[in-house]
Amino acid sequence: MDRKERSRGRRGRKTSVAADILLIIIALFIAVTPVTAQAVEVRVNAPEYVDAGGTFTVTIDITDVTDLFSMQFDLSFDPDVVKIRDVKKGEINGEEFFTFMHRSIAEGTERVLAFMQPGKSVSGSGYLAEIEFKAKGEVGEKSNLNLSKGLLSNSSAKEISTEWISSEIRIGEEKGEEEEEEEEEKEEVTPGSPNITAWNPAEAVVNNTEGESRTFNITVDQTADISWQINGTEVQTNESTREAVFTNTSAVIGTWNISAIATNTTTGLSDMHTWIWSVTTTAITPTPTLAPGVTPAPTPTPTLAPGETPKPTPTPMLAPRVTPTPTTSTATPKPAVPGFEVILAIAGMLSIAYILQEGGDKRNNERNRDRQSY
Repeated sequence: MDRKERSRGRRGRKTSVAADILLIIIALFIAVTPVTAQAVEVRVNAPEYVDAGGTFTVTIDITDVTDLFSMQFDLSFDPDVVKIRDVKKGEINGEEFFTFMHRSIAEGTERVLAFMQPGKSVSGSGYLAEIEFKAKGEVGEKSNLNLSKGLLSNSSAKEISTEWISSEIRIGEEKGEEEEEEEEEKEEVTPGSPNITAWNPAEAVVNNTEGESRTFNITVDQTADISWQINGTEVQTNESTREAVFTNTSAVIGTWNISAIATNTTTGLSDMHTWIWSVTTTAITPTPTLAPGVTPAPTPTPTLAPGETPKPTPTPMLAPRVTPTPTTSTATPKPAVPGFEVILAIAGMLSIAYILQEGGDKRNNERNRDRQSY
């Protein structure tokens, strides 16, 4: 029995020594070669929560690697929270590593080493190793899974630029979305009185006609319960929120007090905003209806005879409106009615005419007498 144990111990020491020598050779070989420019991502893929006393699997994932020949890394963890049960070789694009070794180099640290068959390399995505853990800690405890001293090399013994990303696990049940939301809401509770900072409609008095829809909303500066009331009667509540909306889809005739009351459930303090909502009747315009069986006659559309061109309807021209220019007229004096002076003048003229006629008659008589004397 002792011989078998001594034999196993010698084999284990030989394997450890061989692995250390191989790591030294690879490290020295890579140290004198240039570094490639493009970074490859290597990430610890682990569950966020694990069951107390249960086992879980972690993979060391690699993405978009080109011409990979060898790799090594150290994985550190909290030995009081988790412990390694098994380590298995990984594969990239379905190809496994030709040589794969691992060993514990310290409490809570595992070193992993692997390389492909000489003269071969692999490209693509996959995982470098698969590690099985057991959770030995208490609920609520956590452990980091840290990658360090990582090294990738290609078939030309050049180092492949790599980004190494660690992870963390926690012992306990994963919280549901509702529990997370409740915790967030509890964290957001602010002591003191809430203040309603915004509201819509902005007017204090709003108007609608019967049957219309109306929406009211408010914003509060902290998480609070919102109570919506119409004339003092609660019609809707919104719990643990900063914004709330109330919609009445069928307005009823009357004047209503719409109140939104925001209350801090921790302190009991509150703030309120009120609208006056006036709802009036709607004037209904009667729609003409036809008697049963009566079909409205279509309005005939005038058509032109073939070849006839419609004549444009002349637009009546309005005569310009002439504004008469006022003229100043001079009054014509009316002749005076003949008076006494005229009558005297006429009488005088008649007298003169009579005298002249008498004088002529006398002269004629004298001439006649003279002729008779001779």
